[in-house]
Amino acid sequence: MYALLVPAIVSAILGAQLVLSLALLKGDICPGQRGRFHHAFWVPAFAWLILVPSSFFAILPFLTLGIFAFRSKTGKTRRSGPIPLLYVANLLGVVTWITLLMADGGLLVAAGALQLVLLGASLGHGLLVRARSRLQAFDTLLPLVSVIAFMGLIVFVASAAALTYSDVAPSQINAFIAGAGFGLLGVAAQIWHLVKRIKPTLWRTSTGVLLMFAAVTSLNWVVMG
Repeated sequence: MYALLVPAIVSAILGAQLVLSLALLKGDICPGQRGRFHHAFWVPAFAWLILVPSSFFAILPFLTLGIFAFRSKTGKTRRSGPIPLLYVANLLGVVTWITLLMADGGLLVAAGALQLVLLGASLGHGLLVRARSRLQAFDTLLPLVSVIAFMGLIVFVASAAALTYSDVAPSQINAFIAGAGFGLLGVAAQIWHLVKRIKPTLWRTSTGVLLMFAAVTSLNWVVMG
């Protein structure tokens, strides 16, 4: 079971870390938001520890991102933390992501690229909402990116299963149906604020993240057989 969770976990952590980095470096943010964004980096930093049993290499992005978060001000500030260290943490995160997914074969790496976008946009958006972000463009684009990535993942998994397995097991079919169902519910949760034209809420984005995580885990069952 843990093997099924690892690709989803590492994709969510790295993706969210990259989204936060993009928001911090490219977003038009005020001093108060900058401090809250700095504080948000502690979530992916400690989350890397979950993957240490699978790869001791995961300790490196934990240390570098943790040092970045520790040296960054969490109050109102116009100065970002040590940005070169953030770049190093992102690079080490990418290497860890590749290392963990390559252990299960090239097919999972291809699916993992879509998972990285899907779960990264989902969790990253949730962390931005938690940080009370005012970046409205992110509130619009990240859910839409999640939807597109989910659609791509569904098509990829269905095609890969049809081409790879001559006889698809009933458990794989059930896992695919469950993954599609969880994903559709996750899509509804994530785009609800766009449909209703309201501000995104933490509980709804969190629900969307959990549903998307469940969807990806189910679809990994299909890919990994």
